[in-house]
Amino acid sequence: MKSYDDLRLDSLRRIQNLCDIYAIALALILEYPPLRALLDAIVTKIEIAKSINLQNITNFTTKKEVTCITMVETVYKFMLRGALKAAELNLPDLEKSLTIAKSLIMRYSDSGIATKCEEFKNILKTNIAILVNILPADITLMEDAIKAYKLALDAPKEAIDKRKNFGTAAISRLLNQADPTKTNIGRVFHSYFDPDVAAAFDVAAHIGKPSNRRKTSIAIRFVDADSGIPVIKVKTKVIKDTITFEKLSSKTGWIHYYSLEVGTWSATYENNMYLGGTIINIPVDLKKVARYTIKLQKKVPVDGGGTTPVVTGYANVYGKMYNSVTLDGIGTGLVFFQNVADPEETEDDGTYGNDHTPANCKHISGTAPGFQDFHKDISLEPDSDNEIDLPMDPIDDGPTPPDA
Repeated sequence: MKSYDDLRLDSLRRIQNLCDIYAIALALILEYPPLRALLDAIVTKIEIAKSINLQNITNFTTKKEVTCITMVETVYKFMLRGALKAAELNLPDLEKSLTIAKSLIMRYSDSGIATKCEEFKNILKTNIAILVNILPADITLMEDAIKAYKLALDAPKEAIDKRKNFGTAAISRLLNQADPTKTNIGRVFHSYFDPDVAAAFDVAAHIGKPSNRRKTSIAIRFVDADSGIPVIKVKTKVIKDTITFEKLSSKTGWIHYYSLEVGTWSATYENNMYLGGTIINIPVDLKKVARYTIKLQKKVPVDGGGTTPVVTGYANVYGKMYNSVTLDGIGTGLVFFQNVADPEETEDDGTYGNDHTPANCKHISGTAPGFQDFHKDISLEPDSDNEIDLPMDPIDDGPTPPDA
């Protein structure tokens, strides 16, 4: 529940309390009873929506992980049995279709893991007459494990949608519905009671401002001194005595620090492609924001070319990291660019992108657990779009031992 919505609800509760104090006099006023009934009904609905909004849904992640492991372990056990029987019957194609490392199954996306387990279960079910060591009860056990995982997979989204639709969104909608009733009760107080009682209503109805709102204390923007374009990933530390906060500049070059302790601060900034520096005597108070624009100078060679050359522009580099054998995308892999401090992490489907790659970047590399490192020399032009895919070769761990 938003802090401002909390204040609006508190205002409605104070009005209810004030109405209770003057209940006898209000009961004699013809217009009042339906207004009070409507106010009480709306506040009750808001309380219900608030309880939905406060529901803890973090346990769904744990449940999903547990059911995933149970599903994979269950299916994999029967895959081994099926592959064993297929080898015994000299059915190499069937044996191969049931042979895959468990770790490779777990590398798929959440829905992809369920799909693969479903495929293996169907292979076993289709060939159950041949694989006599697979029983109908085993197929049922796998189907139940897959179904449980799919339900756990859907549960977080359903819970989030429920909390949003019947919690957060409902609270704002109900508070808006309460506004006319609140206004009309105010008219009752102002038209039937003495000014001091009417003033008491105004005090009760006053909402005020959230006390925990963040206020920007320091705002720093980093730009390239030559081109004026924003510089991303400038590491900045602001310091006051023993207090330190660290951030990286955004794609627009900005860093914002909020609600800092009043006093004099200093800041240091650094980036592997630019000369670093320090800002001293930064005044932080409650009345204004300390704003700075820092024009960064590129690092230049000082030893005949032994250091990083001057950047002559930027290019857009994007692509996909994928398994060179299965062609499936690889999530949470890392893509490294020459002359860029931090790597890009691939999305669940293996895609990545960096629209601020130095044009003098001549090499790209990639890493991912279970795969050999990828390296490639590249050539970039300033302001160009470059699609560079990273095919990753799986590391051969040898034959997978059967589960105990």
